[in-house]
Amino acid sequence: MLASPHTLSIITTHRCTAACDHCCFDCTPDRSHPSIPVKNIHRYVEQATEIKSFKLVVLTGGECFLLGRDLDDVVSTITRNGLKSRFVSNGYWATSPKVARRRLESLVSRGLGEANLSTGDAHMAYVKPEYVKYGAMAAADLGLTVFIMLELHSQSRFDFEAFVGDPVFRPYLESKKVIIQNSPWMRFNGEKQLTYTREYVQEMSNGRVGGCSTVLKVIAITPTESVVSCCGLTLEQIEELHLGSLKEKTLGEILRGAPDDFIKVWIHLQGPDAVLRYARRIDPSIPQYDDTAHICEVCRCMYHDARVVAAVMKSPPPFMGDLMRQYVMNLAQPIAETQFETSTAAYKEVCSVNKMRKMRATAAIPV
Repeated sequence: MLASPHTLSIITTHRCTAACDHCCFDCTPDRSHPSIPVKNIHRYVEQATEIKSFKLVVLTGGECFLLGRDLDDVVSTITRNGLKSRFVSNGYWATSPKVARRRLESLVSRGLGEANLSTGDAHMAYVKPEYVKYGAMAAADLGLTVFIMLELHSQSRFDFEAFVGDPVFRPYLESKKVIIQNSPWMRFNGEKQLTYTREYVQEMSNGRVGGCSTVLKVIAITPTESVVSCCGLTLEQIEELHLGSLKEKTLGEILRGAPDDFIKVWIHLQGPDAVLRYARRIDPSIPQYDDTAHICEVCRCMYHDARVVAAVMKSPPPFMGDLMRQYVMNLAQPIAETQFETSTAAYKEVCSVNKMRKMRATAAIPV
């Protein structure tokens, strides 16, 4: 496969301390959910060093902190192999500032570099938002890069002002030691209805013109040890993204043996919206899917509508060669450590509290 991925996302388990409505993987505390054996996680990190473009390993789930102290050992393996590390968590373990700091000190001593936490209407039914703040502040105090993802949809009743206005927490946001980011809470197998305002959908659509930054650039390993060419929320629902099983081949063998796929390249460079727009010109019966806010939902719509791929295959775009040349030229440019620093700096600018406040005002329908 023609790719130079920079991030390996290891979805350690589909088990979680929460059972959020519309969870992308239907995670719950049920122990029957699949998990990657810990010894295999270490092996896959070591296999990742065969692909020289990898710079970062993300440990996520489900809830990766359910690994307990094995999580610390995995971070040690990541660091020992010259890679950066990040966790994604709901913060259930950060029950107080003291507890949060003590838990993170061990991980930081092993080389952990980044912390991503999530909260919002669905998460707070299981994990208090204060825990997320405790975890974020402890991580920032320990020198980690810290992001908090806030769920957003038109029915959201999460108290944003109380969250960001906490006098102890607010200085971390003002200094950009903690970065908050709104993200559409996407529709999956949930009970509550999720909708988005027209203005919010348009704003999200405007932000997708630069393509998808994860497909072909972030490689995921699922709890069933399948390798996926994206870390998107809908990866378990899109068969075309799955490249092979690590129970049969190594990570390098799977990536080297996977066929090239122009549609994935197209999504990476211009986004699934561009593929849909072109396909609709060939086949006007394809709907616009204009009520989708999250890029992953657009991608799911695109792949689940057989008419889209059929239209592209029937009439390949005349600019196909230009896109492939652009993609190959991008591959020739090495991934520098400074790219991650530049990306973080950009998020600090874009994801200010005021900008997130304005976005929430656009997205939420007042009570």
